[in-house]
Amino acid sequence: MILPTSDGSKAKSVFLNAGLDGDRAVKTANAAMNSAIKMVLYLAIDGIPADLEAKITANVNKHLDVVVSTSLDLAATAYVQATPPAPPHSASPPSAPGVAAATAAGLAAGASIGAVRHDLYRAGSVLGDAEAIASGNPERIARRAAQHVFWRAFGKLGRGIFRGIGGKR
Repeated sequence: MILPTSDGSKAKSVFLNAGLDGDRAVKTANAAMNSAIKMVLYLAIDGIPADLEAKITANVNKHLDVVVSTSLDLAATAYVQATPPAPPHSASPPSAPGVAAATAAGLAAGASIGAVRHDLYRAGSVLGDAEAIASGNPERIARRAAQHVFWRAFGKLGRGIFRGIGGKR
């Protein structure tokens, strides 16, 4: 059986163009591929007569470099043709300093801790709504809208039921 083979130059090119560590990546990929093929070979020949095992091992070892090079080239071709992943979102700055500043400002203005906490939760809710709208995902936007409708109705119902129990009248 004759299979198309290659020399591994495409994979080397892709790895070497990947940055400063490209040469190390080529060596690592080659070693990993060699190890994987030898492991499969040893599993496949386990328990067969020794003379047949020696012939198979010699044949595989004779062609191992070509098999590894061809496999790496095929992987490099698939890698180059694959659509690149979306760039990761930049890490958001930590919000703790902003929350601390808002809390300090609210308390300095004479508001109670409960009032400041309520305002911060409300601001977080508004920011969550803005984030859902900015995502453009209709399912996410609809889910947030449904949550608002549900909690408004539940809040009114709860206030109506529990108005006279220890709360505001």
